[in-house]
Amino acid sequence: MNNRPLYWFPLAIVAVLAALSAWLQYAVSTSSPGVLSKGLHVADYIIEHFMVTRTNLAGQVVYTLHADHAEHYLDDDTTLLTSPHLVANDDQQGTADIRSSRALVTAQGKQVNFIGHVVLVRDMHDQQGPLTLTTEYLEAIPDQRVMRTDRPVLVVGKSINMTAGGLELNNQTQILKLTHRVKARYVPIE
Repeated sequence: MNNRPLYWFPLAIVAVLAALSAWLQYAVSTSSPGVLSKGLHVADYIIEHFMVTRTNLAGQVVYTLHADHAEHYLDDDTTLLTSPHLVANDDQQGTADIRSSRALVTAQGKQVNFIGHVVLVRDMHDQQGPLTLTTEYLEAIPDQRVMRTDRPVLVVGKSINMTAGGLELNNQTQILKLTHRVKARYVPIE
């Protein structure tokens, strides 16, 4: 009786497995660069109901960002948020609370673009009280504490009601710059 086929069978299986392993390694290592080089914008991870907090060197909260849904994209390191809520804190300047329908966070969180029914409430902890800003688009640069838009905006406070074609708000300097088509009604605080 000839036993040679019995020896070749396990070797054939090992050879087929080795060939499949080599093919799988090739397929996995070449698919990612191919996808990115073709310019596809595909989410590499998705997060539901999350919160991110940034603190200063003393451990005090500088800002927090909440969202219902986030999709991160590896090709440009951006994150798309659904129902974002950003709260920027400053003991001396008050808080800025921003909500919108969605937002786009640029690479490394340097800028957050709030899109769709944006509402910003800035509480300055003074006699003027809170200031509410409503627009359809707002850029926020958290590290610089600057917010701006080139879209129509409505600003309402305790003693003021303004509309404008755009604005820039610096939370550090407390300077609000309104651009084109500005209309304001101001009632002095008594």
